[in-house]
Amino acid sequence: GLAGLVLGEYRRLASSPAGDDDAPRLTERETEILRFVAKGLSYKQIAERLVLSPRTVQNHVQHTLGKLQLHNRVELVRYALERGLDADG
Repeated sequence: GLAGLVLGEYRRLASSPAGDDDAPRLTERETEILRFVAKGLSYKQIAERLVLSPRTVQNHVQHTLGKLQLHNRVELVRYALERGLDADG
C-alpha cells in the first residue's frame, strides 16, 4: 500500500549519500513550476499565473520528473517539500 511505498522511498533516501552535488539542475522555469505544484496548484492554475498554456506547464513537469528520476506528481511534491520549495521566497 501507500505506507509501504513511502517507507521504501524513505529507506532509499536515507541510504543515499547526503550530498546534492550530483543532483540534476532545474531551469528557473522548472523550479518556478515545481514551487506551484508543491503548493497544490493544477496545471491550469499554474498556466494562468505564468501566462502559459496548460500543456506547456505539463511539459515542464514531465521534463522535471525525468530529470529527477521521479514517476508522478506525488513524488514530485514530496521532493519539493523536502527541499522547502513550497515556501514563499
